[in-house]
Amino acid sequence: MSFLSPALLIGLLAALIPPLIHLLHRQEIKLHRFPALEFILRSHRKTARRFWLKQWLLILLRSAVLAALALAAARPILARRAEPVVLDGSAPGHAVLILDGGYPMRYQLDGSALFDHARRRAQELLSGARGQVALIVAGDTLEITTERGRVEGALDAARPGFGLGRVDEALPRALELLAEAPPGPRHIIALTTRAAARRLSPPPLPQGVELHLLDSAEGAATPNDGILDLDVRPAPEIGAGLWRVEAQLGHYAAGPAPKTAARLELEGRVVARAFVDLESGGVGRVTFFTRVEGRGPVAARVALEPDALEIDDARDFWLHPTPQIRLLAVNGDPRPTPIDDELFYFERVFAPRATAGLRVPLKIIGVEQLSAAALEGVDVLVLANVRALSLEIGATIKGFVERGGGLLVTMGDNVEPAGLNAALAGVLPRTLRDPRSAGDAAASAEGGDRRAARMSAFHPSHPILDPFDDPRASSLSVASIRRYMLLDPAPDAEGEVVIGLDEGAPLLLTRAVGRGRVALLCTSVDRGWGDLPIHPDFLPLLQRTVRHLTRISGARPAQIIQGQPAPIALDDPRARRAQITAPGGGLFTTPRPETGPWRFAQTQTPGLYEVSVDPPLPDAPQAPGFAVILDPTGSDLEGAALKDDAEGLRPVAAPVAARVELWHALLFGLLLLLLAEGLVLFKRRSS
Repeated sequence: MSFLSPALLIGLLAALIPPLIHLLHRQEIKLHRFPALEFILRSHRKTARRFWLKQWLLILLRSAVLAALALAAARPILARRAEPVVLDGSAPGHAVLILDGGYPMRYQLDGSALFDHARRRAQELLSGARGQVALIVAGDTLEITTERGRVEGALDAARPGFGLGRVDEALPRALELLAEAPPGPRHIIALTTRAAARRLSPPPLPQGVELHLLDSAEGAATPNDGILDLDVRPAPEIGAGLWRVEAQLGHYAAGPAPKTAARLELEGRVVARAFVDLESGGVGRVTFFTRVEGRGPVAARVALEPDALEIDDARDFWLHPTPQIRLLAVNGDPRPTPIDDELFYFERVFAPRATAGLRVPLKIIGVEQLSAAALEGVDVLVLANVRALSLEIGATIKGFVERGGGLLVTMGDNVEPAGLNAALAGVLPRTLRDPRSAGDAAASAEGGDRRAARMSAFHPSHPILDPFDDPRASSLSVASIRRYMLLDPAPDAEGEVVIGLDEGAPLLLTRAVGRGRVALLCTSVDRGWGDLPIHPDFLPLLQRTVRHLTRISGARPAQIIQGQPAPIALDDPRARRAQITAPGGGLFTTPRPETGPWRFAQTQTPGLYEVSVDPPLPDAPQAPGFAVILDPTGSDLEGAALKDDAEGLRPVAAPVAARVELWHALLFGLLLLLLAEGLVLFKRRSS
């Protein structure tokens, strides 16, 4: 038996008050014998003995009343453990203690964290052990202590991490340690949460090894609310420059939680509040709308009211101002009828209501107006079905791209391949050859679908295709390309093919030139060479292409689960090193790898990470940061979201310790004692 408020046991001293009062008021009796009364006293001797017993009974009842009151105030509990007693000192058994160090162990129960409850239980087990004992703290890393003399110190120094805990990785390591132990009973004792125990898939245990999963909460309920996911996207349908932040909330408790409060903060300032009704074991959603001013990213947070597990009640993320892309389009085939104009569909792709997450001021000029002065302040230049360019203008465009500008070149009937190749030498991803009609002679004779090429080859990881979960299932794959520009194959070509046709020819290519980028679309942006512009996915394809040319990252801020590597989005080829500022001010430097993606691996601490170029580049755009978040699986401490029949899940029943609070019984006993005292006094008066 233990007590929740042991300091109040000092009240037991009050039980001494009634006997002390009795002894202090006790008077010495002087005897005077009267022969005439001797016969009467003998007849009442039995009655006097009964009176003496009642006096002591009243003293005991009153002392018991005061003692019961003090015990009830100390809130005694009786914990009956259902797990087997494996380290009771009766046998020299060898054991490996596994202490779950995941962030769910930070849950506050009865004034202390589950991690502290598990630590105390481990100390109890350690005190009863006679054989060899090792300790594994399964936090963000495995901390293993095998020397018996250092186990207690390691147990005192252990702290929970920010991951889910590595109990599953600790089990095979525990088996390796027990394999080296002398003969005798062997036990693996893991102190964790019920949900973590259910998620475990233990390895096969050798003969003589027993696995014991102990509930750190000792059977107590662990209700919890947490933020499970965030969806951040532009909301142009609500207003220009507005962002939509939708938070997914989890409620893991026996009863519903009506009117759960949530708030959105920008730079520590509350800008919006909302309330949502959460059902037991259910998921709710709350939506905020906000505007971000300025040019740089803003530190944002969605937060709930703190509960027993505060760490999952807030989610930090970066919120970027709506980016602006200044677009200059050169119309190589203007027409008086709008629908026949070369840029009719292009203009609608970049209309204000269509450019979610972007502001695209679009200016359209003719070929004769293109000059160095026209490129001032432009982010992306579009050459749409332009016949040819002078060598002087070609050199101007090359310098524009090398300084960081973007160039998109599209085809059409007006294009003269030789003239464009000469003007844009060293800029185009490939050399233009000749226009080609899709299909073959038989197709031309028969007519029908065989006269159109289809998009069939898609670069699996190119950022232009990020909006498409599966490009083959999008409307791009059914677009009819009746005519396209053939390109000269080049063994040393620098460009990447983003989309290819089923006839083997590339359709969309990109290339880096200096600090800028170039994209080549081998068909037209009007309906002259195909019906691509009238398909729904033409809009995101063209918008993502323009975004890629400006090196603007995606609208959705990067959120990395704790412990996973974070991508470094520094596209400037001059950037050789990146400096990462972690939450709390820690600084890390990571060099650009020679091959493969650029990633940052030290993501152990949740929060906002800032990325900058080291050394700084004055004219380089600000590098996008990223947010490290907790694995939302840990918010469910009960394991209510798991199903026994889920694929790949092997549930393990963790023994639950039954905990009974006794103060209710003591208060009831107090009433009985008071009733008994009243009965004794009643009988005494009646006698």
